[in-house]
Amino acid sequence: MTGPVDQDVPLLGLGRDQVQAWMQFMLVAAGAVRQHRVNQERTAWSQERAAARATQRYANDLDPRVRAMAAADEAAFRAARQRDPAGFEDKSSREPQFGWTVHTSTGPMPEDSPSGMHGAWGLWAHGAYGEKSLSVFVVADKETALRLRDEVTEGEQRTLKDLGELGTYGHMRAEHARTEVREEPWQLRQRVWENLREAWPNDFDLAAAAMKPNPYWNWEDPDEQYEAINRLAVRLRGLEDRGYSMTDVLRRLDLGAIRQQYEAVERHRLADFVDQMVQRTADKLHVVDADPVDPIVSREVDEALDKGLRDAGVDREGVLRSKYFGHLRAQLTDLRSDGHDLDALLVDLPAEKINQADHPAAYLRSVLERRVRSAPTDATSSYEPGRAAGEAATGIGKSGPDLGSAERMIRRHFSPEAADSVIGCQAWPGLAKQLLAWKAQGAPIVEELTQTAQSVDARLPSRATPAAYLKTVLRRGIEFRENQAQQMGESERSRRDAEHTTRVRDATRVFVAAPGGVITEAMRDGVPEPPFDIYQLDPTNAVDRAALEMSRGAGTVEDDDYIEQILAAPDPGEVWMRFHRAGQARGRAEQAEKQAAVDAQTLDDPGTRPREDLIGQVEAGAEQRRAVGDRALAHAEETGAPTAAALRAELAHRPPVAAAEPSAQSRPRPGAVGSAPPVPEAQQLPRGPRPTR
Repeated sequence: MTGPVDQDVPLLGLGRDQVQAWMQFMLVAAGAVRQHRVNQERTAWSQERAAARATQRYANDLDPRVRAMAAADEAAFRAARQRDPAGFEDKSSREPQFGWTVHTSTGPMPEDSPSGMHGAWGLWAHGAYGEKSLSVFVVADKETALRLRDEVTEGEQRTLKDLGELGTYGHMRAEHARTEVREEPWQLRQRVWENLREAWPNDFDLAAAAMKPNPYWNWEDPDEQYEAINRLAVRLRGLEDRGYSMTDVLRRLDLGAIRQQYEAVERHRLADFVDQMVQRTADKLHVVDADPVDPIVSREVDEALDKGLRDAGVDREGVLRSKYFGHLRAQLTDLRSDGHDLDALLVDLPAEKINQADHPAAYLRSVLERRVRSAPTDATSSYEPGRAAGEAATGIGKSGPDLGSAERMIRRHFSPEAADSVIGCQAWPGLAKQLLAWKAQGAPIVEELTQTAQSVDARLPSRATPAAYLKTVLRRGIEFRENQAQQMGESERSRRDAEHTTRVRDATRVFVAAPGGVITEAMRDGVPEPPFDIYQLDPTNAVDRAALEMSRGAGTVEDDDYIEQILAAPDPGEVWMRFHRAGQARGRAEQAEKQAAVDAQTLDDPGTRPREDLIGQVEAGAEQRRAVGDRALAHAEETGAPTAAALRAELAHRPPVAAAEPSAQSRPRPGAVGSAPPVPEAQQLPRGPRPTR
């Protein structure tokens, strides 16, 4: 047959059965890979991605969707509502809910409140029932505030209580996030404004002038108007990193001199003057940005090193020109701050071996490491002596952790490029806090830092969040060393590491560990535990939905997956019901397994199943099959696999009982069309441990 083809020639495909089989295979494979990730307690497929994801979660916590009002916010909100009632919208419940009547007022936060600088909205909700009353003040964005208002006026008194718990939890998450990540410039300015209001309660005009933007800024660069304020904020945060709170520093400034400057020059320039006063305070406290080490300690280190090299006959220029000299100097500074006698450590140095080494400074570091392990310290604290006079002169004492020690540890073990990338990372506070905790607990942090620097030093500058990635690597390495030390328990160092493991376990007993005794990353970082059960929260309720959003990152990886799935679903109510059906099926499966174990035992010998006890064996087999079916159904409901409906119909089907045994000719052959499909085994649908509900 010849001639042009008028129609397209149909192509042969795989067929519907083959396509469905491949889809089911891909779903099973993807589920197995995901379950492996969940079992490993990883939020992503790699340590780097997991660290970046955790950093982003902490950054989101800095600006929670709902948070309780601060005292200054609440006072400003009440005053603004009294001054201009027309700018606020009032709404009350139409009829009492279980005897409670709820009244609400919403409106923009006034500019003179700490939260008013970012355009947030406030919600005040007050409920009364007889002599009982409940009042809640929260801050949120406009859309969320209006949605919460409609919920509490139409819901029950329990919803109003949940709103109060939600605001408190948002405040707790924000306070914790400040110890894990750096704030954005606008968030730091907002916190400085709050501290100014607290430090200068009777000088509101001075606080407002110090936060006044420059009116003569370049319109092409919006950040220029906040340039002076940002410098002041960064200066205060630098002192905060060394243990001095913003409020204490601002309270000790000379307000008379500030007011005199306020009356003499333009008000928007007051931030520069306050910044200069803060800088003078930092100089008195011996906190210098270029050198985060006490000048007295730095001078003692240089003198001790010069004396030790000169007495031993070591080539001083070779040590100074070595690329590891910065690491050596940081090591000596850290040892001096910890109370070690540097003159004793640097006496009788092996001059010949140091001079012949390719890197003299690195060889000298190893010599000092060996000597430190056997040399006792002459002080128990890492207090820098030059601070005492400065604190006495300024009247400011430390009220928080000093991150300077953690910074010296990083610069001691890593190259300058890697150290700068880690210290300048957004997640640096979390790593510094963890390093100080490990050091206080006696963990083998020095050995782990030395080994980690050899493997990841070159890769750190190219990571998305170097500090968070380094914390993850160090944490896994230290836990591995602690487990080894606990198993060995032979040498003195192994016993010390095992004792540290016991102390850490005792410190973390306050947390509810995940199934299998696993302590999650959120628990290790100290994330506040949600005050509500996420599996009981209704995603169609505005308050409960906000609680779900704010609960991410506080539980297990499986909890986060549940929250992500239910929030992203087009119909979250249906997903919520499906998970509840899965939980009910799992409960039935556990009961069936227990009943099967009971039926498989006898009164005479509970540990055996005699052949004559046919009734017990039949009942036990039936209960076991029912447990397998319920678990398979629960897995299908929970994962949302497309085979859920078919599997449910398969398990519900019961073939009719034949009156007589079918003949050999009428009995269907195995694999033939029309034969009953086999009951799926439990291991065909693997699943991980579920969190305790």
